[in-house]
Amino acid sequence: MAKASSRKRHRKRKSSRRNVKTVITDLHDTLIIEILSRLPPKSLCCCKCVSANWRYLISHSDNFKKFPQTLAGFFFDTKDKGRSPQVARHFENASWLQQPLIDPSFSFLPPEFEHVSLMDSCNGLLLCSYQSPFRLFVCNPATKGLVMVPDPGSVDKRNQLCLAFDRDVSSKFHIFQIVGTEEFNAVGSKIYSSKTGEWSYKEVGWNHSETIITWRHVFHHGMMHYISSSAILAVDTEGVMRTIPLPGDIFPYDFGYVGQSQGHLYYMSKRGNVSTVSVWFLENYDTDEWALKHRVTPEQLLNSGNECVYDYEYSIISGHPDCIWIYYANLRENFLMAYDIGREEAPEAHVLCSLGRGELTSVFPYVPLYQETLV
Repeated sequence: MAKASSRKRHRKRKSSRRNVKTVITDLHDTLIIEILSRLPPKSLCCCKCVSANWRYLISHSDNFKKFPQTLAGFFFDTKDKGRSPQVARHFENASWLQQPLIDPSFSFLPPEFEHVSLMDSCNGLLLCSYQSPFRLFVCNPATKGLVMVPDPGSVDKRNQLCLAFDRDVSSKFHIFQIVGTEEFNAVGSKIYSSKTGEWSYKEVGWNHSETIITWRHVFHHGMMHYISSSAILAVDTEGVMRTIPLPGDIFPYDFGYVGQSQGHLYYMSKRGNVSTVSVWFLENYDTDEWALKHRVTPEQLLNSGNECVYDYEYSIISGHPDCIWIYYANLRENFLMAYDIGREEAPEAHVLCSLGRGELTSVFPYVPLYQETLV
């Protein structure tokens, strides 16, 4: 009797779940979009798995502006000596399920902006330059906003400019440039403020012998974080400096990859365990407490089975700001790829696009910003 009663309750719960599922999936698309627009980015990504219709609604360009914005894709340049022009800019979505949403040609720019180079990106804004004469500008492809930036003057260090913008804090942006000074054998930073429209020099006190990889950086917690030969070096817009030690099993001169995901600073390294990618999260920003979250073998990243993969055959690009994804270049087959490292059952590597014959020269993540910030 008890067993029959238990089976009856189980059938009732199962029927109830089916009814709830039917009610949700039968809602009008307009109402579904309204509900989904109130979710945070991470939950929105998970909702793509509910049904084919939900995945279509979330991925469709007509609805894109209505949802909380997360990583949309990557601008990247390839160089092919057999092509004219040799350098070409592309855009590819962060999900292989979507069609490209962004025009990489920047057709909204004035016609006099020739040979535009993309130098950095941060939270929806792009730092660019063009030649004859050299000019800097920051633009927003989503709103077609544009503002000119005065030249910092250090001609040999123009490729070391880093854009800083936090859409949740202010509509103003900053640009950082690491510079060396002969006095005191120290390292300083030139910082541009869109609020004042001027560059200022801040002495940050780093040892001049410290090797800093400026193109591996991230703006997080109001500070620009750089990878150095022995630590993560951070500086804020007032020149206040901070040094964050590298995680436990990382060797000096490892030159890993730094970024931010789910509110945490992360560090990815390709050394320490037969070129296995180690993903560390800085769980406590105030006390420098790192936690090892994931390890991925290069064989997993390249779907190579038991075939050995060498360190130079793949290059890490970035992580996802809201999900546990790794984006990287498969240099063996010249693919741009993504790996779902957070998937517990059978993690997968996905091809986003082919790079063709071109050599990948630069990659910049892009998160759309549908706010008028550049005036």
